[in-house]
Amino acid sequence: MAAALCVLTGVLAGCHRDFRRSEIAAKAGDKVLTLAEVAAAVPAGLAPEDSLRASAAYVETWVRRQAKLMEAERILVDQQPDIEAMVEEYRNSLLTYRLDRYYIDRMVDTVMSDSLVSRYYDAHRQEFKLNRDIVKGMILTVPASFRMRTRIRELMGADGEERQQDFRDMAAKNNLPLVTLDEWTSYDEFWKQLPAALNTDENRQKVLATRRVVELNDGTNLYYVRLTDHLGKGATAPLSWTADVIRNILYNQRSGDVLREKEDSLYQAALENEEARIYVKKESE
Repeated sequence: MAAALCVLTGVLAGCHRDFRRSEIAAKAGDKVLTLAEVAAAVPAGLAPEDSLRASAAYVETWVRRQAKLMEAERILVDQQPDIEAMVEEYRNSLLTYRLDRYYIDRMVDTVMSDSLVSRYYDAHRQEFKLNRDIVKGMILTVPASFRMRTRIRELMGADGEERQQDFRDMAAKNNLPLVTLDEWTSYDEFWKQLPAALNTDENRQKVLATRRVVELNDGTNLYYVRLTDHLGKGATAPLSWTADVIRNILYNQRSGDVLREKEDSLYQAALENEEARIYVKKESE
């Protein structure tokens, strides 16, 4: 690859005889690009001609970038102090962020017990308000030709576990697709279980207004829809809906505690070891 670069870029005079005598692939101002850097940037395992093209493209891109940077330094010379300050600030922010992640990854317990989550929920219940309707329910798809439509609809709308089991058994025996949503689900997600053509404001309001079985028809099948529970927008969210949010809150609290403790420790150690000094006293001192 080095020999190919010599021929293609013309930057290594005489290196076709012994290209190890020079490591330079390109130069721009006081910046140097080495063959080792080019080799590291080009994927291994390429065919010779592909490696040649990739190497040449990398060298050209590098030279173009350096030319632009040299022009920027000439034209924006008055802005150099501001740019240097921004670079330093970014560097400091990156270093402190990496240090924070180092402490968090090693010192923060990520396990949040159910009892801890539950206690937090009980103490902050009123803070968790729903921003959408959520529901529980079931959807049964029935061919229009199915002869026992009345019976299965009756069982679907019945109360009591025994009759609900009869309903599930009848649906399974007749290979009728049944979607059961026993966990809280957003109303929008609930409607994704139905054909898009049925997702109209009229149908949504009709289903939301009752706990009875609602029949919908798309011209091919009948869809029996029943909501078994519903919480509206603005209501207090149930624990199961907010558990993951609470775990994130608790995790962030633990992370904040760890970082404050480490920062205080580093601060005190720097002052005690005279690695840092404060010359401006507080007003109360």
